[in-house]
Amino acid sequence: MAKYQDIADSIREKILIGEYKYSQKLPYERVLCVHYNCNKETMKRALGILVKEGLIVRRRGSGTFVKDYDATEAHKDFQAFHQNSFTKKYGAENVQTEVICFDVVRASDEVASRLQIRSGDFVYHLIRKRSLHHVPKTVEITYMPLSLFPNISMNDVQGSLYTYIDEKIGIKVQSGHKLITAGLSTPLEQEYLNVPKDQPVMQVEQVGYLENGSIFEYSISRQVCEDFELASVEIF
Repeated sequence: MAKYQDIADSIREKILIGEYKYSQKLPYERVLCVHYNCNKETMKRALGILVKEGLIVRRRGSGTFVKDYDATEAHKDFQAFHQNSFTKKYGAENVQTEVICFDVVRASDEVASRLQIRSGDFVYHLIRKRSLHHVPKTVEITYMPLSLFPNISMNDVQGSLYTYIDEKIGIKVQSGHKLITAGLSTPLEQEYLNVPKDQPVMQVEQVGYLENGSIFEYSISRQVCEDFELASVEIF
């Protein structure tokens, strides 16, 4: 594992066990660099992981602080942001998956930026229709770095990708950063979700993170508005 990931794991653990208290200012980066025997760039990457996870916040001119929530409740709150797959949400026995596309392609500039890889790196390109009790509910477009998962098979993508990562790869999916928008249906939803032309659909754009801080997916999920619901937990 990369050194910056080890450092992120160490600081994360100190936050979760309460060694670093909520609202507490972390030591200056140069102090952390000495403590962890690393250079400034390595420390910036480590802290960047924790910023993306929502555990710490950088305040211009003031430093880096633990987010404003009680670390004694951190595990419970942190779990609230863990990602559940479509299959886990509704139960494997109730979900049907149709794989529309399963290719390996070179990452576009946009996809590379989202996955924080180099443009042109190889990624999986998946398009799947997910149905609940055989009623089409959502179309998912997913990009995943080939370097993280070199052996994904068609059988794997026909089920839950999160279960595959957890059980076959042995890494936990930790968090997802979502952007929710609405727009008009495209030919993809019109064909696979039976959505009329120009009818609004909801879109959830997500960048997913593993527990080691690696970005493992960039996905776009589109579904009909009447099926859409959002439940969230906010920590202030």
